[in-house]
Amino acid sequence: MPAYKKQHYLPAAYLKYFSDDQAVCNRKSWIWHHDGKEPRRVPVESQCFGNYFYSKENAAESEQGFQQREVRYCKFVDELRAGKEPSRISHGDLFLNMADLHLRNAIHKNLTEDEGLEAYNVRLVLFFGRLLLGEPEGESSLDIERIKKHLFDYWRMEIIPAPWAIEFVTSDNPSVFATCKRPLHNGKPPLQLIFIPLDPHHVAVAFDRRYMSIQKQEATLADVAAFNLIQTQAAENCVYKASPFSDSDELVLQNIFGKKTKAVCEVTDEGWRSYLIHLPEESRFSFMQITPPLM
Repeated sequence: MPAYKKQHYLPAAYLKYFSDDQAVCNRKSWIWHHDGKEPRRVPVESQCFGNYFYSKENAAESEQGFQQREVRYCKFVDELRAGKEPSRISHGDLFLNMADLHLRNAIHKNLTEDEGLEAYNVRLVLFFGRLLLGEPEGESSLDIERIKKHLFDYWRMEIIPAPWAIEFVTSDNPSVFATCKRPLHNGKPPLQLIFIPLDPHHVAVAFDRRYMSIQKQEATLADVAAFNLIQTQAAENCVYKASPFSDSDELVLQNIFGKKTKAVCEVTDEGWRSYLIHLPEESRFSFMQITPPLM
């Protein structure tokens, strides 16, 4: 196979941490996969890629750019799993990776005539300009200093552990953009939080503290069930787990995948059509507190 032909939209650097052997997590590890039909044990590196998914003309440059970010992501997760407290800078790197793992995902369909990398760059600019900074249409740009200040002023990060012997699942679209507000008649609700499972035992939650606070505490069983349900709903084709799926898991997954509709998320010549997962009051996590009261 030509160099950089196989381009992962969900990197093995992420998926490896859900290895079924938690003592050895690498791209050669094996992981449990379920597509709503049946479970399979598959190699990490065999998942979530397309031939020249981002670029054929600049395959090496695009892959190397993503790999630099993946190195910083792995540094954070490795420190966390080793019991170290990651630095504030590392938390910033994690936020950018959480955003990036969503923006580079195959759930976004490229309906332009440009390569996937160009469609990704459209999403990148519109994410920071529209979703994060709330800029009006036609004014989105990558103002790095403004983005840094916005994140420093308003966004925070917490790592939430799972209860003992309970596992978070992940999916082929693991980084979830969410809001607790319903769509307004004159526009979209604000992006309020982003969450992603880091491994079977930890979820990272980034949140806008203008809308909510989050206590650093262990997830409840109900929290894990809610996280896993949202991962399944956000998935495009499959979910992953570090341990085998139980019979009850299979029944639940078959039911959810049987009723799922494909998310409409696409880049066209007119822009990016995206969506936010809405968390109704009954689905919110035990460690969340909404402040001020929602409209």
